[in-house]
Amino acid sequence: MGAPIGNTYRKTHGMEGTRVYRIYTMMLQRILNPNMDNYNFYGGRGIKVCDRWYESFEWFLADMGEPPSPEHTLDRINPDGDYAPDNCRWATKEEQMLNRRSTHWITFDGVSLSLGQWAKKTNINRKTLSTRLGRGWPVERTLTEGI
Repeated sequence: MGAPIGNTYRKTHGMEGTRVYRIYTMMLQRILNPNMDNYNFYGGRGIKVCDRWYESFEWFLADMGEPPSPEHTLDRINPDGDYAPDNCRWATKEEQMLNRRSTHWITFDGVSLSLGQWAKKTNINRKTLSTRLGRGWPVERTLTEGI
């Protein structure tokens, strides 16, 4: 990575007060500032920002564009990957929740859904599904018993 963090922010793009610029600066803070509460989940575990974005907000904006709506925030497609054009997208909270490292995916009858999605689909409490799986129930029984 290039220049110190203070230098990456001080460009003459005129977008300091915009939402997309705040998203950009918070991305850098998560990666570079050990005093941030969530640093351990980002920079503290080795996540980086690509050189292109680190060097310039303008490149970040050129690659990502503006968020499509107020509900969209910056998301890494591979949650273990770096912040880079090929690994980032604008996503809603719901999309991001499905993209967490802790999301439990279940495949049944050729359909892969998160545990929460299966709970909605089957109308079985999420905790019930989790408990059944934890007790070693097969997926088919877990998702169909009692419905």
